This record gives sequence, C-alpha cells and structure tokens, in this order.
Amino acid sequence: VEELREITDGKMYLEAERARLTRTMAILKEAAGDVAGAADVLQEVHVETYGSISKREKVEFILEQMRLTLAKKDYVRAAIVSNKIQRKTLEEEGMTAEKIKFYTLLTQYHRHDKNALELAKDYHAIYSTNSVQEKENELKEALTNTVVFLCLSEYGNEMKDMMERINLDTNLDKIPECRETIQSFLKKEIIHYPLPHQTALESLP
Repeated sequence: VEELREITDGKMYLEAERARLTRTMAILKEAAGDVAGAADVLQEVHVETYGSISKREKVEFILEQMRLTLAKKDYVRAAIVSNKIQRKTLEEEGMTAEKIKFYTLLTQYHRHDKNALELAKDYHAIYSTNSVQEKENELKEALTNTVVFLCLSEYGNEMKDMMERINLDTNLDKIPECRETIQSFLKKEIIHYPLPHQTALESLP
C-alpha cells in the first residue's frame, strides 16, 4: 500500500486513488493498534481540495479524520478538521447517516470542551434528522440530551431562545420529565433544588 501511495504522490489525476490508498493504510494501522499513526497518515490528505472525489466520499473521509483525531485525543486538530465540512452539505438528501455521525463526533469534542450549549445544539441536530424522528427511542434519547445540556448551559439570549423553541415541540409530551424541567427553567421563579426529575435526568450517560 505504501509503494502505491508513493507512485500516486503528486499526480493530480491519481489524487482519488491516493486518498483511497491512504484510507486503507489508516485502517491497517488502526487495526494494528497504532491509532496515532492512523490519524497522522490520514491527515496527510487534504481531500476537501480534490475535484475528482464525490461530495459524499469527501465527507466520509473527513469524518474518518475527525474520528481518528478524537481517538488520538488531539482535540485542537479535531476542531480544525470539523470545520472542513459545511453544515449545509449535511442537510442535503441522502446525507442522513453522515449528519448523525458528524454531530455524534462533535459531542465527543464538546464534552471534552465542557461546552453544554454546543452539546445541546449537537443533540438537537441529531434529533432533527428524519431517521431519528422515525424511531421513538432515538428521538427521546436525542431530545432528552438536548434538554439536559441546554439546562446546564450558561444563561444567555441564545440559550433562552433555544429553550423557548424547544418548549413548543409537541414531542416533549412523550418525555414528561423534560417537559416539566423546561417549563421550570422558563418560569421567572426560583427553582427548588433538587429538581423533581433530577435523578432520572442525571442517569443519562
């Protein structure tokens, strides 16, 4: 595989083949337990600049770059790599699996960063995906995570606006503890501690 990569190096008309060979090498390195090596070799390819690769394949490649950099615990690089994917691309038809994987990977980064509001956004993006909306268990899990991390967020206009929007979501009726928690936070009253459903909400992974 390495010899083939050397042959294709620098040849624009073979850039797609080199990218695929590099991905294969990363798979082999990861299988051998060299996660850092797999992440490093995959970073050599700037697939976002390749014109001969389809949009879907580019996204899949970058998602692998994200996954491996997170596995390597290189969170700075993971954040940089994540910005290579345009969010509007993930909203296109046929990109459902890629969208879910992207935001699931982002939850790893934002958990490390301890950014509750961004975590709420990540889970809400997953929740809003059609395939998740069609599966009640996944819908409830994503919406519950959205509510929990939103309530843990620092108070501000963005947090309040998002909470008011979610409060209008009829799917909250399927999760009474989330409905009541959101309503408690929206009231201009002192919230008694612990919350009525705190134990249930804290049991989330």
